[in-house]
Amino acid sequence: MSRPAISDHEGKLLACLLLFYREVGPSATPSLKGLDEEAGLERHELEEAVKALREKGLIEYWALQPAVRLTEAGLRLAIRIDGDGRG
Repeated sequence: MSRPAISDHEGKLLACLLLFYREVGPSATPSLKGLDEEAGLERHELEEAVKALREKGLIEYWALQPAVRLTEAGLRLAIRIDGDGRG
């Protein structure tokens, strides 16, 4: 199975969400507020990464909080990227 093409910003966000997953567990749903700083992204970069990863089915998005969480496919990809030494 080939890895979907992702941008550097998307990769940073996936790595950040993987860290939340590892620290909190599968229910980790970090708020978007402050996530840009956690991931090392500018606010507009975070918004673009969230939109792209959501469209690819790699994250779920809750508009009311707003918050995000890795999907199963997103978790698998984040782990593979981390294993590649990119994370």
